[in-house]
Amino acid sequence: MAEKNKGNTSETLDKGLKILNLYCGEKATYSLSEISRSLGINKTSVFRFVNTLCEHGYLQKDTKARGAYSLGIRTIPLAHSFLQKADIVQSIKPYVDEVHKQYDLHVDVGLIQNNNIYLVYRRESKDTLAFLHFTAAGDLHNLATGKAAMAFMDEVQLAGFLDRPGLQPEHDRTSLNREAIQQELQEIRARGYSFNRETFLPGLIAIGAPIFNLHTAKVVGGVSFDSSTTRHTMDAFEKQYASLLVELAKKISAALSV
Repeated sequence: MAEKNKGNTSETLDKGLKILNLYCGEKATYSLSEISRSLGINKTSVFRFVNTLCEHGYLQKDTKARGAYSLGIRTIPLAHSFLQKADIVQSIKPYVDEVHKQYDLHVDVGLIQNNNIYLVYRRESKDTLAFLHFTAAGDLHNLATGKAAMAFMDEVQLAGFLDRPGLQPEHDRTSLNREAIQQELQEIRARGYSFNRETFLPGLIAIGAPIFNLHTAKVVGGVSFDSSTTRHTMDAFEKQYASLLVELAKKISAALSV
């Protein structure tokens, strides 16, 4: 396929990267038709792009969904390399490690991209090792990190999350309405941090604080402390560690804004 360059960018590469970018959301597989419709690229071109990405291991034919493609194994070392070597991780690591070492706390740091929150750094405590924790999530209201971030979003960004269909808690499948979420976010803004009473998983509690880009004053993610209910009650956990969490969030915000 001939390369078409516009200015200093490659339109061909741009389209290929947009295909990979689709997989940054919650959907795990896409068919050629779905990719074509989502990106407005004709199906013949999509077929060539996808085949090329499969050749390099960045996509693969999904074994469970006929005619669909999922992320390939080549994306694993790429993601691992980022989480190990990226400046963004190295800048926050000392602050998280210090808190983890001193208090044996489970600490998660998540950043928002493409209407999802992604884990970028984690330190686990002994009492949370048995739990399955998030690595990426679109339902931000189910996470302490996500709720803390949502509370400080501007109206446009927040609408992107609140307008999603089927807002539901992770385990209690009673529908959540927009007004209830907005009321909770208002309380989080006033308090300065969020908390989860076993919302994500039974037996797991958490408190979360927002992370900001200090240059733009925009929220970019969140940091949380997690604990099992065998170690702390929600009230005791909040009382003991909320101020420490807020202080850590400020340090991370400053480190990310250098």
